[in-house]
Amino acid sequence: VLQTARRGHERGFVAWVVDTQPTYTYAGVLGAGHDGDNLRLAIDLGLDQWIEGASVRLHGGNARELDDVGGPEAAANLRRVAPPGSRVVLRSLRSDKFGGRYGARVTLPDGTDLTELLIADGWLARWDGRGLKPVPPWPRTPTNF
Repeated sequence: VLQTARRGHERGFVAWVVDTQPTYTYAGVLGAGHDGDNLRLAIDLGLDQWIEGASVRLHGGNARELDDVGGPEAAANLRRVAPPGSRVVLRSLRSDKFGGRYGARVTLPDGTDLTELLIADGWLARWDGRGLKPVPPWPRTPTNF
């Protein structure tokens, strides 16, 4: 269970806040991507136990929907930078509000955080999951030339 320290403003006390959603780290193998911010993968639970076809939404960003202009290109780009069969590290954060999938951070074999890469390249808009979903501009405007 993830614990974080928070310091009080007036009295300088430290309180430990326990997040009820545990965080787990797994090895995984990428399968097909659905759109620009959702993928399927096989997750290695250890001891020869695998979850096949797990649905994961990249935590921290939002891509254009498949039906939107730029959506199919975002999906194709995700498959290009994270091709099926790639081995990754997955850090699950919480179950998705729609059920059946998890929000997670995905680290590519070279150590790159996939969400941060896609944000820097203009394929995702940074989003914490609250409020209206921001949409990346189209045509996209990469920030790391």
